[in-house]
Amino acid sequence: MTEVDSNEIEFQCPSCGNDLKQTIGQLKAENHMICPGCGIGINIDTDRFANAAEEIQKAIEKSPPETTIKFFR
Repeated sequence: MTEVDSNEIEFQCPSCGNDLKQTIGQLKAENHMICPGCGIGINIDTDRFANAAEEIQKAIEKSPPETTIKFFR
């Protein structure tokens, strides 16, 4: 599991509006989930999550470890 996979995504059930929360890793590993509020099955496009997580990880790896901010007048 990558560092990105541990981040949580919050969304609402499209049927009942129940607040749902899953990690990116869980969403990538499963292709569906069940809403605990109404019991509806929710399909998840895991390929899109996997691709997005890879892009986020690449961006994190490219970011400098330190940023310098200079102020001027």
